[in-house]
Amino acid sequence: MLEGAVVFLAFAALGIYQAAPSVTTGDAGEFAAAAAVWGVPHAPGYPTWTVLAKVFGTAFQVGNWSYRANLLSVVCAALALALLGDALKRGGVSRAARLGAVVILGLTPLWREQSAVAEVFAPLVLSGAGLLWLVAAAGERLLEPGPAAALGLVFGLGLGAHQTVVLVLPALLLAGRDKPGRFLPALGWAALGTALGFGLHLTIPLRALKSPPVDWGHATTLDSFLRLLLRRDYGTFALTVEGANAFGPAELAVQVGRFGRAMTHAFGPAGLILAAVGTLRAKRGVPAAWLLVTGPLFLCLGRPGFDAQTAFALERFYLLPMLGATVFIAAGLAMIEARSFATALAVAGLAAFSLLPGARDASRRDDYLAYDYGRAILRALPPHSVFVMDGGDDTFYSLSYLTLGAGLRRDVELRDRGGVVFPGGYGPDFRRLTREAKEARRREVEGRWFASGRLWYSTLNDGILPGAELVPAGLLRRPNASPAQTAVLRETLAVRRSRAGEAARYRDRALGAFVPYQRGLDALARGEEATSWLLLAADAAPDALWVAPSVSYSLGVEGFRAMGRKDWPSAQRAYRAGAELEPRKAEPMTNLGVALERAGRLSEAEAAFREAARREPGAPGPWSALGARLWADKSWADSADAFTKAAALGDARAAGFAVEARRRATAK
Repeated sequence: MLEGAVVFLAFAALGIYQAAPSVTTGDAGEFAAAAAVWGVPHAPGYPTWTVLAKVFGTAFQVGNWSYRANLLSVVCAALALALLGDALKRGGVSRAARLGAVVILGLTPLWREQSAVAEVFAPLVLSGAGLLWLVAAAGERLLEPGPAAALGLVFGLGLGAHQTVVLVLPALLLAGRDKPGRFLPALGWAALGTALGFGLHLTIPLRALKSPPVDWGHATTLDSFLRLLLRRDYGTFALTVEGANAFGPAELAVQVGRFGRAMTHAFGPAGLILAAVGTLRAKRGVPAAWLLVTGPLFLCLGRPGFDAQTAFALERFYLLPMLGATVFIAAGLAMIEARSFATALAVAGLAAFSLLPGARDASRRDDYLAYDYGRAILRALPPHSVFVMDGGDDTFYSLSYLTLGAGLRRDVELRDRGGVVFPGGYGPDFRRLTREAKEARRREVEGRWFASGRLWYSTLNDGILPGAELVPAGLLRRPNASPAQTAVLRETLAVRRSRAGEAARYRDRALGAFVPYQRGLDALARGEEATSWLLLAADAAPDALWVAPSVSYSLGVEGFRAMGRKDWPSAQRAYRAGAELEPRKAEPMTNLGVALERAGRLSEAEAAFREAARREPGAPGPWSALGARLWADKSWADSADAFTKAAALGDARAAGFAVEARRRATAK
């Protein structure tokens, strides 16, 4: 008991020190808002987390609601470590081995990071550690009615923290495999306990009937409740809305390799070696099934993509298999300890010490990025504005917390173009409309808001409102505004950024890049040099999915304006940067070729046109530009070939040039 208390207090103290002071990037803002108003967050609703956060935040009124939700993660993660340590003790692992393993797990950067923010993964690992503890504590009594029902209850509650806890079910079934005569009755008691724990999901429709401000899916009917519970808007079995990669042996091997790299990154080489040694000694049934099903098998079934956004979203899902890996680390330490206590102590110390830099960098105590971003938006909006958000989770969720959890700017109408996070204002039938009908409804309603002079946007789409020019205004856009009306830019860009955080976390990088990007758009709107700002945005988050297409397009606008001024070097710089950002796109390279040609760098221009044609063989533009370049050099045969290819790809005007170039080549 004392040992568990020491583990809990030590890691709780570390967690409190590292906890974020307010809202962070990702889903944290929505979760904090849902806790404050007892709402229903995004699918599948996470009722266990929401109820826990509401109770915890009401009982411990320390700081703001976001900070209280962060502290809930601190407590859950520290308690999970204490329970895991006691489970190892009950499994016969020596004190030095179990404490060493628990310390190693508690210092992994991922564990530290998820202990500091308002997310569902700390309660998830708490439920996982609770299940392991029940298996160890019950021992031979596991299949008796009480322990079996308790196991089911924790499992059911875990499903309300995160549905991936279902992946530990094979390991739990293995725990009772040796007693077939008692297995079925115990399974019945476990099912009863699961039903009771899962019953917490009934709070979702009960709260939805109250129409709380956070009310994802308004699950007041059986159909809407099942839609939320089964994550139909995301794809029930998809990790992200982007879906899964293709299925095949090669893909499975790649996913298994990905898991191995993730575990190496989590525990370090020393920790991974300890886990490998532990497989020689540990009872491999339950922990092996736990590790393999929640890790490699999960990846092989889900087949998540390898883009930076998906890879970041996936990291938190490694916490559950890390519990199983820690059992093997403890066994490895125990095996070494049996031969030499000093060696075991040295190896454990080395493994823990190697994790310290990552554990330090995972701290979120100076993380104000999402908070400052949301506050900057609210400062930019005049009284009684209508603010329309066109995607962007960090916009949705930071404002969810700031307006609903912290009570700021209640005068502003927050609208969601998808009608999911915030009320869209497009009518109760909006989500049932076809895509074309939805877009028509948006134009109609937003046109009225525009006419009232209250409309502001958060969007990357310049053509979001036909007939209106979007002018940068701080981190936002305002239709048909004058430069004087957007002078708030520099006052609203006071966003504190953690360079260490942006280097490590995709979400932070992607949001941090938005600040120089908007500054670049402001420079474009004012006729100032924008390339430097845009390149700064690209350098800040080269892997963010929104950066390359948005920055490249804006660089194209900068290049076009430089061409109009006959500033060929500036045009080349802008076009070249856009071409580097989108290596598969022909247009930036074609534009670069034109700029080079205007500057008299003819051979380089021809090379640029050929590179553009190589990038997109099906695009007619590069071939037409190449044909014109060769025409100017009187290379008639080559020009005719280029124009012929352009004509075959759909450029009707190129056919005439091809005929004339061929005639001249023949006449020559």
